[in-house]
Amino acid sequence: MSAQTDAPQTRHRSSRGRLIAAGAVILVLLAVAAWSGLTHWQLARASAQFESGDYTAAQESADRFLDMSPFERHKGHFAAGTALAGDGALDEAEAELETALSTAPARDECAVRVNLALVQEGQADAFRDADDVDAANDRYDAARTTLREAPEECRPDGSGQDEEMDSQEQRVDESQEEMNNPSSGGEGGEEGTDGDDGSDGGDSEDGDGGDSDSDGSGGGEESQDGSGGDTSGEESGESDERMEELEKRRQESEERHSQTNEGGTGSGVREPGSKPW
Repeated sequence: MSAQTDAPQTRHRSSRGRLIAAGAVILVLLAVAAWSGLTHWQLARASAQFESGDYTAAQESADRFLDMSPFERHKGHFAAGTALAGDGALDEAEAELETALSTAPARDECAVRVNLALVQEGQADAFRDADDVDAANDRYDAARTTLREAPEECRPDGSGQDEEMDSQEQRVDESQEEMNNPSSGGEGGEEGTDGDDGSDGGDSEDGDGGDSDSDGSGGGEESQDGSGGDTSGEESGESDERMEELEKRRQESEERHSQTNEGGTGSGVREPGSKPW
């Protein structure tokens, strides 16, 4: 009789134990889901903040993601680096994006490489504007290498991503070529100098008095002044053309990245948390 009584009690305790275990599993799953949603919400928040131009807040959201999540950390570093780039802190942005690149899976590398190359290109442009050609060449070379070393997994031949990165490489090549081989000027100045020599020769041949020498000298000065003015005008025209070309490239880059980001920010840099993540 006692054995018959104990059997139902044993089954009852066993059923209750299974219910408790199942409840614990459900709670763990809910907690994990909540944690995952909260961490990835930080990336979505960083994206929205970046789009609104609040780069400091975007960086803070990316940092919170890194504090909270031991997984997919390349996404946090990508978001932080992109926010820093938007704020103009290119050196710090490069460090974050380099970290993202070192931990990103192959399928995610291209998004990181595009932004990293943009940062390196921006560094090169800054050095070029400061007339530091060696440093600018180093940064242009780094940007080109960053793009060319992208794995095929994220840059298959003929894909939109491949075309975008090809266009970016071409822009880097053109900027570097323009810096290293600028249009030669000064032809007008040389012509002016030749004109001065001709005036002097004419004075000697005429053999006129001091008046003729004075007139010849004056003519030489006029020729020299004129050639200087031409050179100045040419340099100004070249500078204007260069600025127009750079502005055109900047606008093309913004339009291209805006289309890639489904509306984007017009910053020339992908917004953090955007596809493929």
